[in-house]
Amino acid sequence: MADKPEIPRAPTGLLARGKHLWRELHAVYDFSEAPEKQAILEEACRTADVVKRLQAIVDGADNLRVKGSQQQPVAMPELLELRQYRALLVQLLKALGCPDDDDTLSRSELGKLGATARWANRG
Repeated sequence: MADKPEIPRAPTGLLARGKHLWRELHAVYDFSEAPEKQAILEEACRTADVVKRLQAIVDGADNLRVKGSQQQPVAMPELLELRQYRALLVQLLKALGCPDDDDTLSRSELGKLGATARWANRG
């Protein structure tokens, strides 16, 4: 099996979770000849950072409900955004179209890799 190319430096502005995802996926897959996938991966890493920040806000909240415009209880906006960003992250990772064959990770192993990236540095 050919040696994997060196892992490129993570894009400027990525936080810990995004950098971790960048390194993990570059360690497994070679994106050097697919600039469109590099762009998708960068967006996935930035999205992973947003997910972590939103999760920290939700985790720190005393109550997941806030008062709406008519003083009715509604879900806190960050909770809804968190759900949307998680869905976006899944879409971006799927859009990478990483191969699923004997030389790479199985779908289950790739899912574990994604879960590791999601839960890394969760404190």
